[in-house]
Amino acid sequence: MKRTAIAMIEVVAVLFVVGLAAVVAIPEQDRDKPEVRQKALISALEQVRTAIDRYWGDNDARYPGQEEIQALQVEAKPFHQRSGLSNYLECVPDNPFTNENRVGSPDTPFGESDWTYDASTGTFKANDSDEHRKL
Repeated sequence: MKRTAIAMIEVVAVLFVVGLAAVVAIPEQDRDKPEVRQKALISALEQVRTAIDRYWGDNDARYPGQEEIQALQVEAKPFHQRSGLSNYLECVPDNPFTNENRVGSPDTPFGESDWTYDASTGTFKANDSDEHRKL
């Protein structure tokens, strides 16, 4: 009877390990699909645009400056050190098609930055392709 109990525990442990491996492997496999990256790009754009809109609403209809958004390319600051746009957005997310978060001006050529930002209009766009720049 003792041997059966140990064998059942072994079977459960093996199933747990196999299940855990599947849970880790399946999202990694799906992440490289273009549809998944497209949805991640749209989500990142919405996140930044929402932060810019909230900043605009709280700052007398003034958009954050180019330097404010470029400062968020680096890692996030602790909560007590945040100011300006960092009150609304921890950091600029990575562009899922380039895995970088460099922010350029609106006239930056494709590929030289991952995003573009126009401080005069508050327009934030992807800069990895013409198709993504239209989103």
